[in-house]
Amino acid sequence: MFKNLGKIGYKVESQKVKIDLNQINEGVNFTDEFIIFKKNDELSIYDRICDHNSGKLISKNGKTFCPMHNWEFMPETGIYKNGLIKKKKEYEIANNQILVIEKKFQPEIKHVDKGIGIKVRYINHAFLIIESDNFKFATDPWALGPAFNTGWWLKHQTIANWKEELNSCNFIYISHNHPDHCHELTLSYVDKKTPLVVPNFTSNSTGLLLKDLGFTNIHNLNFEDQYQFNGSELIFTIFKSGDLREDSGFYFSAGKFKGLLTVDANNLNFLKLPAVDLFASSFAGGAHGYPLNCENYALEDRIKMLDTDRKFIRQTKYKYLEKIKPKFFLPYAGFFKEALKRDGIYIKHNKKNLVNDYKNFCKKLNIQILNVEENTIFNFDINKKVKPEPYIGKYYADISEESYLKYYKEKYQKIDLNYIKNYFEKSKFNDNSILFISLTNGNFNKSDVNFKINFTKKITFSILEDKYLKQALKSENNYLFLKIRKEAFLNTIYNKRSWEDISIGFQNRQYRKPNIYNSDFWFHFSNKYVSTKYVQSTTDCSNCTLLNNDIHNILFKKKSVDNILLFKKSN
Repeated sequence: MFKNLGKIGYKVESQKVKIDLNQINEGVNFTDEFIIFKKNDELSIYDRICDHNSGKLISKNGKTFCPMHNWEFMPETGIYKNGLIKKKKEYEIANNQILVIEKKFQPEIKHVDKGIGIKVRYINHAFLIIESDNFKFATDPWALGPAFNTGWWLKHQTIANWKEELNSCNFIYISHNHPDHCHELTLSYVDKKTPLVVPNFTSNSTGLLLKDLGFTNIHNLNFEDQYQFNGSELIFTIFKSGDLREDSGFYFSAGKFKGLLTVDANNLNFLKLPAVDLFASSFAGGAHGYPLNCENYALEDRIKMLDTDRKFIRQTKYKYLEKIKPKFFLPYAGFFKEALKRDGIYIKHNKKNLVNDYKNFCKKLNIQILNVEENTIFNFDINKKVKPEPYIGKYYADISEESYLKYYKEKYQKIDLNYIKNYFEKSKFNDNSILFISLTNGNFNKSDVNFKINFTKKITFSILEDKYLKQALKSENNYLFLKIRKEAFLNTIYNKRSWEDISIGFQNRQYRKPNIYNSDFWFHFSNKYVSTKYVQSTTDCSNCTLLNNDIHNILFKKKSVDNILLFKKSN
């Protein structure tokens, strides 16, 4: 089905950036592009790109850090304060000049030398369908219901026949295991024999989740290998994100037409980017629980951090557009909203970039924006000219947000302490830190129970009364304290899912001491310790299972026609 055509080729260009050695002082030095640490005659040179989320490392009050999420880097050791090692740059010294070697890699995918017509349809959020006469595939389908434990909701309506369209695809590409991309309720309507293409992550986090969901035709494809679909004009490869996360993007050729879907991956392919006709990417921002959930900061500081983050995301996309220079830019994978009253702080303050924020920049570069809020169907002819069309038809009618929340709360009420204890003790995570958890109500102001998990060589689990929790938070010096909505926590651990369902979905408030992001902890519980393969704990809570069957029954209590709304074109 997918013929491996070998590794993708690269066009390589090298240049040497000159820096006057006489201008470099002992200790830490900054240029526009580099951080240089000098100790006697030894130099260590690093770029200024933060390895977390592509922010720019700056210097203030003697510290080197990224203002986006306060990741602190120590140039004297080459290590971030959370333990991540930063890669050094290659350099030479000649005639009292430092020559930093910068290589530009441009991937070039194989293609069938033939012009073909293709259609790109926006269905919702990151859910696209791309097709020609000889192939049809979908990406990251999310068509109904919430994601991230009721934190995220679709901004747009979904076409009425999305299930038929999805099941008629030759395959579905799932970029990573986040629920707005690997959406369990949506996928529950897909035939379990449908071919699913997933990245071959080291932990297989996405493939294992899909296996848990009952899918039997999962293709774990290697990064940068080129695959041809069934002898057709479609050739594609998968790129890894260039950060700590397990995320990916999709680069394809359809005859002479080339496209790149970065989805919401940071530093895709370590910024080795191709020249393409169509560039589709996230654009909006606001896709984190942090910093609004972080109680280490005053609210006004969190709001300022959010504003900085949103502007930075826009600047990052500008750099992508400038580097790739596509003919067309399709902003997508950012059309979600906060809808529940209990998430009012996010509704009020979690502002996002708009498609029109990119209009002037694209105009300067002669790039045509494909605005899915105006048209959702884009027909490209054999000469790569596009004809946009609006969708005119019926829309799918979902149940209300409050109805979903009601069922989540009813479903995840029973706290199985034996399961939770077993879950943590068998997690195989050790870093000598402490995790405090309070399972709370929706407003985080009333706790049902408190846990303390000590991640030493022998993991220990204990239950704390409120007064002892307060004492421990004062006396301990290396911990993460999470206040988590009860139903969100139970849904996540009973179903062996990623903890990013908790962190990204606005389901927690946190306090860190010291105030450092523990990347090892979050990676372990978001990518490694997931799925039935690794989480062996079982619960006697018979009601605490996936919601899909219940929700199907709710949706189909009425005749199917009641689940479809007639599209009314605005004047």
